[in-house]
Amino acid sequence: MTSSDGDTIGAPVVARATRRNFGTWLREMPRWKKIATSIALTATVTGGVITLITGDATPTDTVTGNLSGLNATLIAEQGGNGTESSATAAAEPASKGIFRLGFSFIAGFSIGIFLRAVLKLAAIVLGFWLIVTFLLAYAELMTVEWDQIDALWNQFVGSIESEWGNFQAFMLGSLPATGLAATGIVIGLKRH
Repeated sequence: MTSSDGDTIGAPVVARATRRNFGTWLREMPRWKKIATSIALTATVTGGVITLITGDATPTDTVTGNLSGLNATLIAEQGGNGTESSATAAAEPASKGIFRLGFSFIAGFSIGIFLRAVLKLAAIVLGFWLIVTFLLAYAELMTVEWDQIDALWNQFVGSIESEWGNFQAFMLGSLPATGLAATGIVIGLKRH
């Protein structure tokens, strides 16, 4: 049977795929994630505005002569050892600290969202490639040398391990509040 509008009675209603824009993405975001992101954005903007309004000069490190405005390195090769002297900490206004905390979370959140999208796309591409490879090998249209694939995989894993060390060094040295950046990455990776 069909209804007056042409639909089959008793048939399941299939929702049409709609394109998701930024507004719908934001509306679908859980409340806790909105609050955390809003606090970080507020801290970033507040710290930046206070710095601009008060006209705080960027403090200069008296030992190396480097500007230490938003740079708080934790890597020894970059000139810092992860601890600030009391003179440097006292010379830096609180507004820059507030800015750093908010910026670190926002940076981590953005990296997490990006990684989630890239990993999802990579999984789709890898799955398609594996299905096509298995089907072609099954149909004997292609010979798969699994030992060569294993050697390439081991080389790839070794490369990823060395790059992971570089990424960790970047995160620890470039972002001033690594804990908030890591929290942002985890929240960005989490699906809402």
